[in-house]
Amino acid sequence: MQRKKPRAAAPETFGVWEEHWPALELFNALRTQWRVIAGMGGVHHQGIDYTALYGHPKFARLNHEEQDALLAQIQHIETGALDTLNEQHRMADQEAEQQQQMAQAIDARVELVYQFENQQRLKAMELTNVRHLPDGVGAFVA
Repeated sequence: MQRKKPRAAAPETFGVWEEHWPALELFNALRTQWRVIAGMGGVHHQGIDYTALYGHPKFARLNHEEQDALLAQIQHIETGALDTLNEQHRMADQEAEQQQQMAQAIDARVELVYQFENQQRLKAMELTNVRHLPDGVGAFVA
């Protein structure tokens, strides 16, 4: 009997008012134009590279009043996107830190078990007074 694959949840959809559609289209066109800082502390999105926005043909063709209105809308979208992107990075960093701590705890536990087993082996050898002969054969000495 074949199992049915679980259905993926339908993506959540949102309505966009017609007057905001140009801003959303331009924001999506700039999706690769983020200023990002990546370093030892992780990744942090700073925002859209506005030189790319100002040079985009859809923006450059507008008059100054239309540019101001569109810029305000894009900055509003950008604010929400920055919060989400940076929160995702923080969560990923926290998960990576937890995984690293777990790996270190496992390594420490393995080392403790090894040390304990090695001590037990040495104690057993001392109790039985086993000596290793040069050719590798052990002998019991009473």
